[in-house]
Amino acid sequence: MRKLSADSCQLIASGFGNPYLVLGWRFGNRHPVHLSQLSTKLNMSSTSLQETEKQVKPIPGPAGKSARASHITPRAVILAIILAVLNDYWLVQLEVVRYSFATYAAPFYNVVFTLFVVTCVNLLVRRLFPRFALSGAELLTVYVMLSITSAVCSTHMLQILVSLMGYAFHLKPLDNTWDTLFLKDVPRWLTVSDKTALENYYQGGSSLYLAQNFRPWLGPVLCWSAFGAVLVLTTIFLSSILRKHWTESERLTFPIIQLPLEMTSEDGALFKNKIMWAGFIIAGGITLLAGIHHLYPSVPAIRIVRQGINQYFVTPPWNSIGTTWVGFYFFAIGLAFIMPLDLSFSCWIFFILLKLEFVLCSSMGWNQLRVQGGGFDRGYPFPYSQAFGAYSAMVVMIIWNARKYFGSVLRTAFTKNKEIDDSREPISYRTAVIGVMVGVIFLGGFAMRMGMSFPVVAAFFLIYFALAIVVARIRAELGFPVHDMPGMGPQNALIAIAGTKPLGTQNLIGFALFHWFNRTYASHPMPHELEGYKVAERTKTPARQMFVAMCIAAVVAMPIGFWMLLHIYYNLGGATAKMEYWALGMGGEAWGTLADRLNNAVPTNTTALIFVMLSFCASLAMGWLRRLFPWFPLHPLAFAAASSWGVAMLWVPLMIGSIAKFTTLRYSGLNGYRKVLPFFLGLILGEIVIGSLWTLIGIAFGIPTYDFWPGKAN
Repeated sequence: MRKLSADSCQLIASGFGNPYLVLGWRFGNRHPVHLSQLSTKLNMSSTSLQETEKQVKPIPGPAGKSARASHITPRAVILAIILAVLNDYWLVQLEVVRYSFATYAAPFYNVVFTLFVVTCVNLLVRRLFPRFALSGAELLTVYVMLSITSAVCSTHMLQILVSLMGYAFHLKPLDNTWDTLFLKDVPRWLTVSDKTALENYYQGGSSLYLAQNFRPWLGPVLCWSAFGAVLVLTTIFLSSILRKHWTESERLTFPIIQLPLEMTSEDGALFKNKIMWAGFIIAGGITLLAGIHHLYPSVPAIRIVRQGINQYFVTPPWNSIGTTWVGFYFFAIGLAFIMPLDLSFSCWIFFILLKLEFVLCSSMGWNQLRVQGGGFDRGYPFPYSQAFGAYSAMVVMIIWNARKYFGSVLRTAFTKNKEIDDSREPISYRTAVIGVMVGVIFLGGFAMRMGMSFPVVAAFFLIYFALAIVVARIRAELGFPVHDMPGMGPQNALIAIAGTKPLGTQNLIGFALFHWFNRTYASHPMPHELEGYKVAERTKTPARQMFVAMCIAAVVAMPIGFWMLLHIYYNLGGATAKMEYWALGMGGEAWGTLADRLNNAVPTNTTALIFVMLSFCASLAMGWLRRLFPWFPLHPLAFAAASSWGVAMLWVPLMIGSIAKFTTLRYSGLNGYRKVLPFFLGLILGEIVIGSLWTLIGIAFGIPTYDFWPGKAN
């Protein structure tokens, strides 16, 4: 039997760093397949159009041009910053003013559309003025920086923070119970309480650029911008430590960057591929028709976005399955075709099993039971508790698998024994480790200055960065587009463990103020950072240059985001009908939850913690089975993600994409997969480009237009 090449090993690198942890069915029976066969039949997630591990060629040009083409230039960074301002304005229009969540699925559709436009313009420039054309590395730098700035400005981070900064002071209950309950203890240096500034903020028809409006925001904005910059920079340092092990040793496939890499390939292979344009026309055409139907309902269209099917399950116990959506998102079908087959398969299988859990609990009468305690869940089957246990198991498996590497990093950083050559790393390991330590100390000191206690702060950020590593691993290894992880934040774990009363008022206030980066992790910046390093590797760009570009993005992200958000809030008004629910809802959620926790103290949630441990053990067992039996098809990550909003939205596209991939590999093999892959890339690009155009038309003309993701529920 033939041996695997290094590139083939990268394609099958799935699971927790073990290339045997992939779905190992022989197509047609249940016997294990040899490792060499697995590489060609299953995990072809990162196969390019030209070759398995395509390297970007230098653009032709005068002498010296090819050497510069693989480097990141100041013009690329400047262009990214300019586009970040435009993209943040677009994001606020999408996610606050309207109802569309560009940052709820990776890759962010606003960033892909921007890259598409810039790439098309660049192709024209390359033909007419080749000296001024951007290289593939420069285009991908724009992509990475925009991804980071968009993540920070998203509805899962900065938009929540802006919503809660003034809410408690301006929209508190009429009986003023919040004044005595917690407002007297809320740090004023992080919130806005000025009456005039808040009235104009919520009523609109004003301007951010009036002194009476912007002055009360200056101090809190500067403090939070410093905190946010350090938070993102710390994850960049952490990513710098993980980079070598994940991209070179384990050769994780990073499926999400497949489309950006193909779009920016300097030979233009993707845009010359007729099969890609077939997928583009199908997805784009149906999206175009759906947009016309939205404006003119008499025009027939095919409904692609989500619609509920609960009305078909009306008899007990089947009516207890909960809200169940069916959608046929083209971008998700395309991504499922790129994802490793075992994960896409496991996701929809575990989603169905979760629904059956609800049915079982209903038939047994358990769904009527409620337990004492807070944090994760209070009722059966405790889906969030199960998810947290599975994610915790992921953390243990990731760290255990890399234990020798981490030891080598520390010895390289702080002893004379240089076990790893870090000369070509983004920064030296000593700098990276010290950077993480300094960042954590700053963040912890910030939290303690808010009034939180040291033990709670230490546990809070330990859990947060552990979850950050899991989110990054999800994208690096498996490429799942939505990793929202609802209810997984450190605050929920600490409340489940300790209850609310022992934590005290100041710690609970801290949880409310930190709600902005712990509500969900759908747009967490760390996966984009590791993808940036992978992009640099694929394009032979110095990792240190990508590090600098990402650090610049981290520093400018929050100031730009604050600017765009406050500009629109003062113009339209946060409490007016011109804004969607989220303008008020996020702030109300944070402070309302705090008030409930203070008014209704809860003890340790023992039952939820039992489910956490059961799920933790089950996930470890699943990982062990995948290591022991290469054919074992179920992935513990899918078990963890089954209760998430993302899987609930995308389980049908995941099913379609996984079946399409299985069928292609079964009947056409690797060659067939390579031929049909551009079609699925076209599905992603077609829906994103035409769907984005509809949102821009709506913004330009001030009218509601078709939203392709996630779409208004029906």
